Amino acid sequence: MIVVVGAGVAGLTAVNRLVTAGADVTLVTTGRFGRDAISAGNTALAQGGIAAALSADDTPALHAADTIRAGAGLVDPQVAQFVVTEGAQRMRDLLEAGFTADRNADGTLTFGLEAAHSTSRVVHAGEDSTGAALSRFLTAQVQHHIDTGVVQLVEQASLQHIHIAQNHVCGLTVRLAGGCTRLGADAVVLATGGFAGLYSNTSSSAAITGNGVLAAARAGAVLADMEFVQFHPTVIPGTGQLVSEAVRGAGAVLRDPTGKRFMSAAHPDAELAPRDVVSRTIAQVMRDVGTSSVWLDARVIEQRHGPGTLARRFPVLTHALAALGIDWGYEQVPVAPAAHYCMGGVATDSAGRTSVAGLYAAGEVASTGFHGANRLASNSLLEGLVFGTRAADAACSDIASARWQPDAGFSKFVATATEVAGATTSRIDSPQQLRKLQRVVDTHLGMTRTEADLNVALRQLETIRHPMGDLMRVMATAALRRTESRGGHWRADFPDQDANQAYRTAWRLTTTPIESDDQTPTTRTKETPVHVDA
Repeated sequence: MIVVVGAGVAGLTAVNRLVTAGADVTLVTTGRFGRDAISAGNTALAQGGIAAALSADDTPALHAADTIRAGAGLVDPQVAQFVVTEGAQRMRDLLEAGFTADRNADGTLTFGLEAAHSTSRVVHAGEDSTGAALSRFLTAQVQHHIDTGVVQLVEQASLQHIHIAQNHVCGLTVRLAGGCTRLGADAVVLATGGFAGLYSNTSSSAAITGNGVLAAARAGAVLADMEFVQFHPTVIPGTGQLVSEAVRGAGAVLRDPTGKRFMSAAHPDAELAPRDVVSRTIAQVMRDVGTSSVWLDARVIEQRHGPGTLARRFPVLTHALAALGIDWGYEQVPVAPAAHYCMGGVATDSAGRTSVAGLYAAGEVASTGFHGANRLASNSLLEGLVFGTRAADAACSDIASARWQPDAGFSKFVATATEVAGATTSRIDSPQQLRKLQRVVDTHLGMTRTEADLNVALRQLETIRHPMGDLMRVMATAALRRTESRGGHWRADFPDQDANQAYRTAWRLTTTPIESDDQTPTTRTKETPVHVDA
């Protein structure tokens, strides 16, 4: 039995691949599969597209170079090369399977331009609703497998524990409405997303709060790059409504409250600079003028291409903005940075293997070395397609061979992990404790950090009993250790990049066996025997 946890792009891709391989598969999802936004996670929220080197004037080498440049010195070049190469093939596979992408009048694919890309390479579906279109497409495929009995579904289930026996994954416990149930497994593929939902000001789904990352860490998995969190530059304050990078790619500009453009002076690529640069520049302008937002001017797109262009190019956004009372064809849109994507997560090798035998990770829950310190726009769905496939293939081959052999370089990396002590008091997963945690995260672990703020965060986390406090303790420790500014980690007290710190960091959470105050009785289901003894 192979259990896949999560129904975003990485999880659904893994399920499809496992079915093709003839594996016995169970899919676990937090929401109601195919019927709510919780199940689809951040994949369905992705307004941007899928970056893929498919055009005649593009190459995987060029895409890899852009990825490496955006990642601020921490991207693994080998990982970048195989992801963009295989990613282009995964996109071809999707198109051949019937995925409907936007095309020009002559039938060729339409490619969008986004920040830090050197050429137009972003594939869209339904203009600004690519993530939703991809989610529907993959969901329909997996639903067919569920309907025919090939895949078992466990929905409205919250991951509680990953169980280990003889140094190998043997199952997991999930919480259902009626209590907890234990599922046996030869392998577990985590695809549960990141932890940007722990910020109160975020474009992420509220359900994406690091549950899978924490469960993996408590099972002994090494985490990596936890200090790096990407803030999207253009989110409407107080709403979580993201205004896609593609809007700036189409020509929209950023203005301060006086109407002056400011990105041209900050970076040669102006509004299309890497996300960390745009976000920090916006934040600085907001501090300088004392406002809660700057202004995104998309009116220039209509002036250049004619009335109705915004509604045609960005129908979902146009509708969402209208619901907020904004007609962006005639008025500017207030925007500010918000937590968007986590480069850090469960460390994996090139096949999605973690440091725990039988446990794999794919998508935003994982830290693969592909994104480095700052993810290139529209590379997330691509990574999910590639690593969802790779993790599924590795799980099947590892079970068949009864061997667990991660990449040699990965084994050396996780051996450098620094231990961070987890909580020693009982945990309470309550709204009150979550709000306390979010206040600490917002105040001290935001886009700009200092040694004083990080030390305050660590002290305050000692008093917070929410389970995710352990995860934030690792993040704060990693941010304190990195005494430089790089990508999604910005230290106001160390504003320069330090060439001597151009390396990834590994972390191991040490925990004591304590029970949550709200623990419910556990029921046990049949457990599959362990195949591999690491």
